[in-house]
Formats: sequence, C-alpha cells, structure tokens
Amino acid sequence: MLDRARKLVESVKANSFPELGGADIRPRLFHGRGDYFRARFSVHRLLFGRPMRYYVGVNPAAFESGVAEGAARAIVAHELCHILYFERAGRLELLMLMRLLSKNFTARFERLTDLEAIVRGYGEGLSEYREWLYRNVPPEKLAEKRRNYFSPAEIAAVQALTARRPELCTRWRANIPLTLEEITASTAPRAGHVPSG
Repeated sequence: MLDRARKLVESVKANSFPELGGADIRPRLFHGRGDYFRARFSVHRLLFGRPMRYYVGVNPAAFESGVAEGAARAIVAHELCHILYFERAGRLELLMLMRLLSKNFTARFERLTDLEAIVRGYGEGLSEYREWLYRNVPPEKLAEKRRNYFSPAEIAAVQALTARRPELCTRWRANIPLTLEEITASTAPRAGHVPSG
C-alpha cells in the first residue's frame, strides 16, 4: 500500500508541481476514521533549523473503500498545494500555523487550498473525491467536511465562473468564499463600480 501511495504522490508532483521538484516529500500511511489524506511537515526539523521534510499521509482505508484514481490524484494535488504553502512560508509562519486551530481559520485555509488545486486542473477529480468522501466519512464528521471544503456544487460554480472571469481567483485568494451563495455573489457588480461601455 505504501508503494501505491508513493507512486501516486510522485506522479502528481511530477505532472503538476514543478515548484516542488527539490522538496523532500514522503508518503506515509496512517489509520483513522474520517480522514483519508493529509499533509504534514516535520516539526522536529522545523524547530531545530534542519532542511524541511514533508509528508503526504494516506489512509489505506481510502483505497480499500474504492476511491477512484482521478479522485485520489485530485486530493493528493490538494495536499501538495498545502506543502507548496509550507515550502514558501517562513519557519515563524509555520510555527504560528500550528496554533491557528479555529473552525473559521480551518475552513478558509482548506477552501483556499481547494481553489489552488482547481486552478491546477483538478476540479473534476476533487468533486468526485468529495462525492466519495460524503459516502464514506462517519456521519458525525460530515458537517465538518461540508463546512471546511468546497462541495461538488461549489467546485462546479468556481469552475464555471473562473472560466469566464479568471480574475475572480485573485479576489477569492484575498477573501475566500465559504458558501455557494458567496461564490455566486462574486459575479455581482461591486458597490460604486460602474460597468464600462
């Protein structure tokens, strides 16, 4: 199973993340209920000033429960977007990140990461992953997953709107939408804005 995870991570990294070419990224298996993929950095290396190492955690239960290949590739892309953020952040910023555990911060951080994966072409797979996740996550975790990540309907809206208006990505990076209503409201003229023509 670890070899399958390694091939998956290496393939997505090679195809879509040239910026991470020199980064030390290793797959790691973990077990649990409700979480299937995650990104981590080595706290030991962070604290002691050593070259950073990152991990993409893969729960074997994802493969055992039949997650589709495209969905798995998309969620790995999401995790690699996290690692790209870690790689670009300073060590102090990473230390602060460890302390920011509020629900509101988590939702904004994860949805921003979803946006970056969508921009890299993983929207369809991410939507497929969320459909699979909703069927496989424990019922008590479903509301949290819906709050923290884009739903399939939200992903479709993001894709449709950014296809016509790519500049929305810049606006959303500064103020990430937390609901479908906030996504669709982005097309409304801003207060004080007079359309040209």
